[in-house]
Amino acid sequence: MLTVEYVGNDAYRTGEKIMYTLGYLLLAAALLGAVTTVVDSVLGTIQLSGIIRKIPIIGSNWNLIVAIAMVWVLEMNPISGWGLTFSDDWMTYCANGAIILGMIPLKDAVISMVNRGLRA
Repeated sequence: MLTVEYVGNDAYRTGEKIMYTLGYLLLAAALLGAVTTVVDSVLGTIQLSGIIRKIPIIGSNWNLIVAIAMVWVLEMNPISGWGLTFSDDWMTYCANGAIILGMIPLKDAVISMVNRGLRA
């Protein structure tokens, strides 16, 4: 049962917004996997992948940097569905990139669960 929350003159079913946000985060995590693969492939082709991975701070956080860049280029803001706002845009991009990167294990678990359900 969904509860109805009244904000001003508008009524929101609270369960719907969070489920759409979770779906958005899972799709963004899938998109990040594809973007990371393409970026790594291009860097490998021009032989910069090894050089970037050897830079101490950048190499160990490369996936986070790609996630933040993807959020910035696409102007994504999935956490706004939970009412999170920041004073500056760069904070929003960094937080969204980190959250999307953190959703990759959950995306993998959901895909695994769906695959097991389809075989049953």
